[in-house]
Amino acid sequence: MSSPTNTKNGLPGAHLVSAARKLMEAVLPDPLQLLPEAWALAAACYDQVDMSHPDRAVFAALSFLPFIQDEGPGPIGMKPFFRLDYLNNSDRDQLLRYAPIVKARIEAKRSCRLGPGLAKLKQHDEKMSTETGSFYKLSSAFLQWADVYITAGGLPSGGTDFLKSLNKQIMNPTADTAGNLGSGSGVADTFAQQAGQNAEEKADQEEKLKIALEKLEKLTGMDPIKEQVRTLSNLMKVHQKRASLGMKIPPVALHAVFTGRPGTGKTTVARLLGQIFAAQGFLRKGHLIETDRAHLVAGFVGQTAGRVDEAVSSALDGVLFIDEAYTLIPENAGNDFGREAVDTLLKRMEDYRDRLIVVVAGYPDEMERFLESNPGLASRFSRRFHFDDFSPSELEEIFMRFVHDTGMTITSGATGKLRVYLQALWNARDKYFGNGRMVRNLFESCLEAQANRLAAYPELTQELLSSIEESDLPNEI
Repeated sequence: MSSPTNTKNGLPGAHLVSAARKLMEAVLPDPLQLLPEAWALAAACYDQVDMSHPDRAVFAALSFLPFIQDEGPGPIGMKPFFRLDYLNNSDRDQLLRYAPIVKARIEAKRSCRLGPGLAKLKQHDEKMSTETGSFYKLSSAFLQWADVYITAGGLPSGGTDFLKSLNKQIMNPTADTAGNLGSGSGVADTFAQQAGQNAEEKADQEEKLKIALEKLEKLTGMDPIKEQVRTLSNLMKVHQKRASLGMKIPPVALHAVFTGRPGTGKTTVARLLGQIFAAQGFLRKGHLIETDRAHLVAGFVGQTAGRVDEAVSSALDGVLFIDEAYTLIPENAGNDFGREAVDTLLKRMEDYRDRLIVVVAGYPDEMERFLESNPGLASRFSRRFHFDDFSPSELEEIFMRFVHDTGMTITSGATGKLRVYLQALWNARDKYFGNGRMVRNLFESCLEAQANRLAAYPELTQELLSSIEESDLPNEI
């Protein structure tokens, strides 16, 4: 009887079942168009590392036997394998018996081209202006499947370069893709591709960069943060020029640590960083995916790595923002599952170092402890951004922006009371002080108080409805 050689997720074969199920769910909505793409993916991976390792054979059989009608157990017979989240020895032995069938099919599918179906899905999603449509689902399933297959039994020589090239082909498909996979070269390759853009595309990216930087400048306060972001943007701009001249690009570390209390603008700046790097050609999309411990760490052995993979897949070509990241490794946590989340995250950061920016955020002291808890963390997150509390005058500016943006007005008496109230809050602040978030809550409370004040009016005019008065503000903190 064969034994499960890969138990890196705690339960035997848990990651194999997860990735196979994800592939099947992505292909089933349109198998006529999408199944040939899946066979082309399998053929490319098979040609790279064959199927001699039992984990690869088990994984390939589990993934493709549901699509083989004339041999093997067929779709109905495969259902029991997907009802549990892991594979026992008996499951593996059955799959290994059927593996030669799948191997023969993969070898016969080498003529399938990886690209046409993906390109159609991508064009459809772009037309519908959606980032989480069919293309997103299929491409993330393909990326995870390829990663699991290639790394089963250990990462082979050349595996990282192959996965990079495959990732680029999947995320940038064309109808005439022939399936030629070469090695990528990270930032230099990304900028070199951008150097070949036409004038119209470059002008569009320059406009997007201008807009993102203008949004940054309009943020209240944060002068040190703005200077750091401008410097980083200038660095990438210079690297673009180096690439256009055929010069080598020095290694660029963009993963960052954001420290500061809640409501200081960390998420907003992370989102702008994604937009800036996308406009400069380093990230293809530049979107932001926000997550935390609750979404990354599971309650059972073997499930955490899958959750991290899901988050990373959704953030590829953009920014993964992990709020309160220090909770992933609680103090004196022992064998807490959060350590598995961090280990998986570090591996994925290396696997997708030219397609992903990770920003971890939280309170300063807690984040320092977090970075010291794992030798690989501090070296991966070399950029540090500290977000100071907003001053009372900056808190007032934020409140006034809410007033202006909602078409409201505020009386002089209310403004004076607001100023005193914010100063008192600032003087009494502790580590949980909410900053901008607190101001937004205050503004919403004022609207509720105004509504209670106006409820007794027999007739409400636009002037009454738009005015915030002194009595609408709290009398004590």
